[in-house]
Amino acid sequence: MKRILVLALLAFAVAPVAALAAGGGQSATTNASASCAALKSKEGAATFLQAYTSFGRCVSALTSVEQQNIVAANTACTAEQSDATFAANHGGKTFAQFYGTGKSGKDAFNKCVSTKTQASSKTEQSARPNPARTCRSLRTTLTPTVFALTYGKSANDRNAHGKCVSAMAKAQTQNENSASIACRTEQTASLTTFASTYGSTADAYGKCVSTKASAKSQAQQQATVAAGKMCVTERNAGVAAFNTKYGTFKHCVSLLAKTP
Repeated sequence: MKRILVLALLAFAVAPVAALAAGGGQSATTNASASCAALKSKEGAATFLQAYTSFGRCVSALTSVEQQNIVAANTACTAEQSDATFAANHGGKTFAQFYGTGKSGKDAFNKCVSTKTQASSKTEQSARPNPARTCRSLRTTLTPTVFALTYGKSANDRNAHGKCVSAMAKAQTQNENSASIACRTEQTASLTTFASTYGSTADAYGKCVSTKASAKSQAQQQATVAAGKMCVTERNAGVAAFNTKYGTFKHCVSLLAKTP
């Protein structure tokens, strides 16, 4: 019985190590935690809590994005390691010499994955918009009354801003996850084309993710503004008919603002 328990404990202890090794020594959860810490510092504690409710939820939301960074870095480093022209394009240094340490450079692959993963993560971090600032801009564009109706329960909902911040953070995470999938598809299809589009720098994958996610977020915000205006026009044409058709102003905006 004791032998079985010891073996089980050993298996449990080895599992995380194997998972880290598969990612070149990287941990998606650890990287997500670092990203959330950076977000909290960048946005301020109050906005951060409005956006994610807790630090743990932020980590949970960003872990999948960070996991894709690791996978993408593994793909890029595997290609570089097997590239016969690597030295010619890196100042005469071999893959082991360029990324590794010591005479043998045995840690070159892990160093490569770490470098690319961290670079992409930082690029994504810097590109993430402050949801509070985005909501303040939307409030000005939509007008306070329409903004409150769009994100709150009524025109006097004082918590509309907080609800908007939460919605923006959620949308940003969803957009980054979708962008990660699209970028992985591009990278897998052709590393050459991917490099020509996003550059051959360590953060190329991060640039791809942030570019696609930003474009999607901007499109969603523009759609929300346009939908808000249409809903105001339709409601002004007949409140009773409007309420029968949509129920609430928020529902109207939600239906008309849907983007592909």
